[in-house]
Amino acid sequence: MNSSSLIGPLPKSLVGRGVPAVPTGSQAPMRWRGRVRSCVSEKHRRYSLLLPALLLCAIPLAWADDDTEAARLIPFDSMTASNRALVRAVTDHYTLRREYPAQEFRGRTAVFAYLLDHMESCSMLAQKLGLITYRATRTADGRLYADDHEGATGYLLTAYARDDKPSSPGKRVVYVEGTQHGLFDVGGRGVAVVDYRQKTPDKIEYTRAAFVKVDNVVLAALAQLFSVFLRGTVDSHFTHVLRNPVMLSEKAATKPQKLLDTIARMSAEDQKSLATFTTLVRSNAIVRAATRNQVE
Repeated sequence: MNSSSLIGPLPKSLVGRGVPAVPTGSQAPMRWRGRVRSCVSEKHRRYSLLLPALLLCAIPLAWADDDTEAARLIPFDSMTASNRALVRAVTDHYTLRREYPAQEFRGRTAVFAYLLDHMESCSMLAQKLGLITYRATRTADGRLYADDHEGATGYLLTAYARDDKPSSPGKRVVYVEGTQHGLFDVGGRGVAVVDYRQKTPDKIEYTRAAFVKVDNVVLAALAQLFSVFLRGTVDSHFTHVLRNPVMLSEKAATKPQKLLDTIARMSAEDQKSLATFTTLVRSNAIVRAATRNQVE
């Protein structure tokens, strides 16, 4: 079977409308392939002209000098050299930066901070309560690995931690590295900043900020030009990661016994992993009850 029979003739309705008919004769396949090749070459030429334009539009955003913004949110001088290098690799050339307004929830900072620092225990309890369907695991190098079974996999590493004090709010700076699977597999790195404080005896106020760097330069350029899509993804993942510490802190403050009963129904190994958290919940329940009695 020759090439012309594989391609076949164009419908008569298209001939004469700017679409060349398939030529016939001994030289037909070669002449047709030449036309196809020229069309493909023209298409590639157009894309080759368009892509640099897209990149030029995005470069000023990705390589802007934002040391001031990052330094305002992140205490670089208080980090170890290795953690500072990880964070700087993102904040110096980020694709997207997000800041969120302050939010409040019921809880105690001691419980909230523990959950932020022990996300594997947090995910263990969140799974038992049906908040998520997976567990995060701690690797040998101290990083936290998670796969949400919905297309996102990645690692988290706390790059800086400061507990809440009367003189200064608590802060966590978390380095994230992961992949979002989908129509395109997009790999990227991020830095999440969480500031929190005990606003009232039973209420926590916290703020969030994020720097994200998409590793693929073409996808990074497109992400900046159509940043609304990247913003939605970042917002969703950030909310998802913090939702469990927030919700479990609220449960510890408002329904401590119910939370303790849930832990008591978990395996002996899980209860051992949650022993410190259990003590925190009990002590905070005692303090809360004593405070309530004094008010009454």
